[in-house]
Amino acid sequence: MKKKLDELTKAKLIYSGELLVIAIIFLVIAILKITGVIPHNDVRSAIFTWVTLFGSSWAIIDFIWALVSQTRRPKVSLLDKSLHVLAAIYIFGFDLFVLITKPTDTTIYRFGLPIAILYLCACYIFEAVYHFYHPLPALLNAIKEEEVPEVVDEQKAEFVEEQKEENKDEIK
Repeated sequence: MKKKLDELTKAKLIYSGELLVIAIIFLVIAILKITGVIPHNDVRSAIFTWVTLFGSSWAIIDFIWALVSQTRRPKVSLLDKSLHVLAAIYIFGFDLFVLITKPTDTTIYRFGLPIAILYLCACYIFEAVYHFYHPLPALLNAIKEEEVPEVVDEQKAEFVEEQKEENKDEIK
């Protein structure tokens, strides 16, 4: 007979699974771009450059916001933000380089951005494993708000108590 999974374990499995799916998609896109299966197209590259320029800018702003805001910091994972800000800085610099120099050699497009995509793939694989064992604070808070106090099992209560202690330590 199968043992039923509690809500926290289900949520961790779903979140980690989503991160693994994103990592696989990034891996496939990077491999297809490096091997030349996805060819260079000037219009698509220009659109992609502008989208990633704004997206990387937002990732940098989001990282700073997570560091500065006392109310937001307990809700997000600073590890995730720190890992992604490195890719955002690289992509922002790459986009500026492309916009300023307008390179004619398509090799820069073939290898420049897939490097960042492979890095993000590695980040998401790491985060999938890490967040299974150390769930996001927002995930724990959502489960805590959803549960009925009389039906709390031991694992949820333990995570909620750990989260309360971590939040008290971070606020001090």
